[in-house]
Amino acid sequence: RGRAGAVLRGGAGLCRGRERPVCRLSFRGESGPWVRENFRGSVITVALTGIVVIAIIMTTLRAFTCDDLFRFNNINLDPLTETYLAHWPEYFIVAEAPGGELMGYIMGKAEGSVAREEWHGHVTALSVAPEFRRLGLAAKLMELLEEISEKKGGFFVDLFVRVSNQVAVNMYKQLGYSVYRTVLEYYSASSGEPDEDAYDMRKALSRDTEKKSVIPLPHPVRPEDIE
Repeated sequence: RGRAGAVLRGGAGLCRGRERPVCRLSFRGESGPWVRENFRGSVITVALTGIVVIAIIMTTLRAFTCDDLFRFNNINLDPLTETYLAHWPEYFIVAEAPGGELMGYIMGKAEGSVAREEWHGHVTALSVAPEFRRLGLAAKLMELLEEISEKKGGFFVDLFVRVSNQVAVNMYKQLGYSVYRTVLEYYSASSGEPDEDAYDMRKALSRDTEKKSVIPLPHPVRPEDIE
């Protein structure tokens, strides 16, 4: 800790291939804000007990790219980060072609209260590549997710779909789903257009013997009303 209130952090793994130790510094105290403002993005040399320490304060904020999907596992491994794949790996299924191409996938989770008979499987995302559609892949993926939810003792499976996406709505109806409720302005729009409503569609599982979970609500709800 020097006059600038610098606190050494780590440094053991940052010295490889260098003649002098290189450590990360954070700045505290009255002079901390001045140092951060005047040396942002600069190389700072601080003399501490005869050792020269070099610190680089450099952070770049940018838009997320597809390549980042392969680079952020170290962040998601944090136990406090909510990661669906880590909590419900059985709900993540891909359809793969003989040549190795991914044809489609489904992602989901289990949630809700058992005491209130609301424990259920939820479809987070379902997608099939255009060239592999009309092969029954979506129906098969949904079937697998329903089987997983059955094994977990779920009362039903639910999903959200745009009201305007009648192709998807009709497909889900053919798979046994029905509209449980309408959620107003569930989907955020872009380009200044109004937000779009969603259908909350459900399919009762064997545990819900009386099919109570799929009795439609008589009135729409708002996103903040959804638990």
